[in-house]
Amino acid sequence: MIAIVEIKGKQYRVEKGQTIRTLQVAGDAGGSVNADRVLATYEGDKISVGQPALDKASVTFEIVRHAKSPKIYVGTYQSKKRQYSKNGYRDKISYLRVTDIKG
Repeated sequence: MIAIVEIKGKQYRVEKGQTIRTLQVAGDAGGSVNADRVLATYEGDKISVGQPALDKASVTFEIVRHAKSPKIYVGTYQSKKRQYSKNGYRDKISYLRVTDIKG
């Protein structure tokens, strides 16, 4: 079964056993988290699409680990002033493994 879920405002296409990377979710590594906002499911010839989400459908994830994303650098420059500033930013991310899809 394949499902399209929304986590933290972003949509993911998931299958059982797949690992995804998303913005950090609450919980410890090894714990589980449910995504109740399932937008669509697909299994064989049966397609279910919610408007906007499916009732009674959920996807259960296992939290594999928490980490930080690669660093992104942003710089600003003012001409004729000899002024340059450089800032870096890293998102906190979580790796989630799909354990169960109900729908």
